[in-house]
Amino acid sequence: MEILVCVKRVPDTAENEFELNSAGSDLDRDDLVYSVNEWDNYAVEEAIQIVDNAGGSVTVVTVGDDESEEVLRREVTMGANNGVLLSDAFEEGSDGKGIAAILKAEVEKGKYDLILTGATRPMRGRRWAVCWQPCWIIRMRRW
Repeated sequence: MEILVCVKRVPDTAENEFELNSAGSDLDRDDLVYSVNEWDNYAVEEAIQIVDNAGGSVTVVTVGDDESEEVLRREVTMGANNGVLLSDAFEEGSDGKGIAAILKAEVEKGKYDLILTGATRPMRGRRWAVCWQPCWIIRMRRW
């Protein structure tokens, strides 16, 4: 079974004191500590368990800059077979639909039997919808 898991690099809420930037419009991100989204991490753990029982491989994908590579390295250390970093000029400042389009292009390159994501939660710019949008764009059926 070939499994793709979408993960995201997020600020670690346990390790950071959040402050607004000088414009007061966003978080000051200069000194933040980052980690993998906790719910995405659960999806990777589940994928690894499925592959341990049924065979196959786990590929972890993230959309972001070069600093997002640390998330992939962590997931490969946990047991994922492959990590894919999608760095695209289009990604910077993209909304959920733009990120979903980038993920869709990666999904269409592979032959995945199962695609897992973490749970949705509201985020800046409605990016919470990213985990469902690739399915809508590809027109996958929901069971």
